[in-house]
Amino acid sequence: MTIENEALRSEIARSLVPDLTLEGFGSCPGKHLHGTRNGARDFQVKLDGAPTASCFHGSCIAFVEELNHELRRRIAIAESDGRKERPTLGSVAPEPRARHRAKRPAFDPAKLSKFAARCPHKITQEWLLERSPMGLMDEQGTETSELFLSELFVQGERMLVFTSQTSQGDFLYESGRGNFRLGKDPGVLPVPSALPTGSSEGVWFLSNPVTGSWLPNPNKKLPDGSEALGRRHGACITAWRHLVLESDDANESDWLACLVKLPVKIVAIYTSGGRSVHALVRLDAASKSHWDAMRDTLAHVVCALGADPAAMTAVRLSRLPGALRHGSRGKDGRLRTYPEPRMQRLLWLNPLATDTPIIESV
Repeated sequence: MTIENEALRSEIARSLVPDLTLEGFGSCPGKHLHGTRNGARDFQVKLDGAPTASCFHGSCIAFVEELNHELRRRIAIAESDGRKERPTLGSVAPEPRARHRAKRPAFDPAKLSKFAARCPHKITQEWLLERSPMGLMDEQGTETSELFLSELFVQGERMLVFTSQTSQGDFLYESGRGNFRLGKDPGVLPVPSALPTGSSEGVWFLSNPVTGSWLPNPNKKLPDGSEALGRRHGACITAWRHLVLESDDANESDWLACLVKLPVKIVAIYTSGGRSVHALVRLDAASKSHWDAMRDTLAHVVCALGADPAAMTAVRLSRLPGALRHGSRGKDGRLRTYPEPRMQRLLWLNPLATDTPIIESV
């Protein structure tokens, strides 16, 4: 590699990794996903031959692969055109480009079974319930719902609760203030109310806090071209804190073993009152784009293990623990009532969760 090429490659590499040292060490673009402490020499960029970035940590692989793609693309363009006289724009920033979204792998039952088999214990709902960092009662109800919401959201934050998936929110919980029943139309004042004990298809909560107000939804237009008002769209979100993991396809025993082995901040695990178990993961993203990036990296791992990619959205309804589900709706649209109501059961609650896998922390 000539001195000119070395200087060119170093300049391009530093445009992507600003703190890159002369030895090629710097900050990993996926360091927020590292499950262990970051070291000064964990992430390195080598510019000889095929330019390659690598990281000691495995959880950031999607970010590192994307960096390699962009690094090689820019170097290839620069070196193929390096001898042409081109006007300079000065010391401007590199052109912003849309982030490449890695394809999410399909569910692989064999991979899930292999991953789950490495768990040293048989994980059941009772195993989780007995070891929950916050003590949970066997008999659950609205007091469980309020405990769940109060521990996972901070003073003054508002959460929407739903007895109908298609509504704009039927109840509102405000941390430190209480519960309210909401009107279906803008301008209708909420009234104090207990949380619902259950509903025909169960009860849901929106996984991230909201303003609680009706706001224009830029993604939903009315016939006259104006923006429809809503309480449950992206413009209403006040903190990009949580992501929901759920699976309708994975075997429950393997899925639970998978959850306790994941190096992510699982703050709660709870049943749907049906056939799936949900996990609430704390991301604490700084913005929607940051949330998307963290989601995409996690999806690269968990979708092959059975996580439903369609459920990994920032504006997502999830089952509210402590509420009863009286039935389910079939593919024909008909509601089928269960012989007995089923509890959406809270199995695990840890507001102070870290990246240490659950199985290593109990």
